[in-house]
Amino acid sequence: MADALLDDLDDLSDVEPEEEPSYEDRAEAGSSGDGGSSHDAAMCDGINGTSSSADGNAAASTKQRPRLLDDTSLKSHLSSVRAVKSGDDQKPSASDVTTKEEDEHQHVLILASNKHLVSLGHEIHRAHLELCRQYHPFPELEKLLTETFQYRAAIEIIQNEMNVTKSNEELNEILTSNQIITISVAGSTTSGRRLTDDELKAVNATCLYLDQLKSTQTELTTFVESRMERWAPSVCALIGPSLAAQLLASTGGLAELTRIPACNLQLLGKNKSTSASRGGMATQTRAQHAGYLIECELVQSTPNYLKMKAVKAVAGKLALAARTDHVNVESGRKRTAAVGRKFHEELRVKFGKWEEPDKAQVVKALPKPDLSTKKRRGGRRIRRLKERFEETEMMKQANRRAFSAESGEYGDDAMGLTLGMLDNKEGGAMRNTVEKRKMRQANTKASRKRAVQMSSGATNGLASSMVFTPVQGLELVNPDANRERVRQANAKWFSEDAGFQSALPKK
Repeated sequence: MADALLDDLDDLSDVEPEEEPSYEDRAEAGSSGDGGSSHDAAMCDGINGTSSSADGNAAASTKQRPRLLDDTSLKSHLSSVRAVKSGDDQKPSASDVTTKEEDEHQHVLILASNKHLVSLGHEIHRAHLELCRQYHPFPELEKLLTETFQYRAAIEIIQNEMNVTKSNEELNEILTSNQIITISVAGSTTSGRRLTDDELKAVNATCLYLDQLKSTQTELTTFVESRMERWAPSVCALIGPSLAAQLLASTGGLAELTRIPACNLQLLGKNKSTSASRGGMATQTRAQHAGYLIECELVQSTPNYLKMKAVKAVAGKLALAARTDHVNVESGRKRTAAVGRKFHEELRVKFGKWEEPDKAQVVKALPKPDLSTKKRRGGRRIRRLKERFEETEMMKQANRRAFSAESGEYGDDAMGLTLGMLDNKEGGAMRNTVEKRKMRQANTKASRKRAVQMSSGATNGLASSMVFTPVQGLELVNPDANRERVRQANAKWFSEDAGFQSALPKK
């Protein structure tokens, strides 16, 4: 259990997991032979700058780390890049046509430049850590200024001065007022010490080495961006030349990039989780489940909760733009960035709509009521409907008022709680003969069937049925009359006292 814990701590303490061993192994092999003395002397003058008089034992025990700028492959690549750039300067500006061999050579240089740019980024990080270890007067400055070249510029101004406030005017050119105040307060209580002359030389040498790395990185980046805009113009117009170069370097070329689906493009360049990254010591910080496209300008312009959604949208358009450029290269057609600019504008408008707030619910007013009476068709059906719902004579008398006549109490009369003409002394029109109109039934098949069903059925002598027939009037039917005739006929012919009778009519 303890051994496993110690192994995990050893992995966590390793801050250089991404270091390329190619040029280091060659440098170590050179330092072990006869020619290693000159290389060790150069290294001592470069980064560390240690001398035999100061900390001689520590320098002898510490193994010197080789520099990336001394790597032969990087030097040869820089010479090839400069040769291509000088050849472009000698060409007339009007001639942009290149042969297929030149395109292939520039494509190889672009891929190699991207690999060297990754190595330069790691080397800058390692040189920054080395500078933090070497600078003792103000150790708290490392946590206050986390950006590499901002930290390096502040060290160049402060140098070996323990009173940081004396350098505030020079720091004001590279730092903000809040940063200067924070550094001044932290510098007043620092636990650092002054550097010796040899240590100060080593610090200045490391600063110079960082400047050389930065200039080399800028040179290669400028070369890649200038060539990528001509090699894959649509891809560059969509995500930028720098990201386009990184994608081509990670996939191996434009043809290989077109074979990758959009769902996998968004994961290209994803950082692997290691013990150093889990401990917060990774050289590159990038969102989980995201690669190079998370650094795209379109994605960075969106808020954090929309970044992953924006990466998916950019990856889909990137796959189409890469295939457009590849088809133009293979067919020999003119390479244009029209497709990339079109996709860029579409995504920009779409991301802007994503950020718009939801529209408030609109409270709509009710429609204007239609108070006009609609015209209806006349006819028998409408007349019968009016008869069914028409106002009765009693309701008409109750709604009428006698002119200049008292009716009930004053309060009821004022509230309208009166019987109208029905409460008249003469009795109103209640005693008058009122015409009684019977509601006529429809003479239809359904109504006739309903009447037959109501009239049928056996009943006892205590009830009688009243049936409406098409003939006006009422017909009373005795339900037992037919039954009595049947009983008398049976008694005549089949009773015990009937005897023998002839069925023939009597003469």
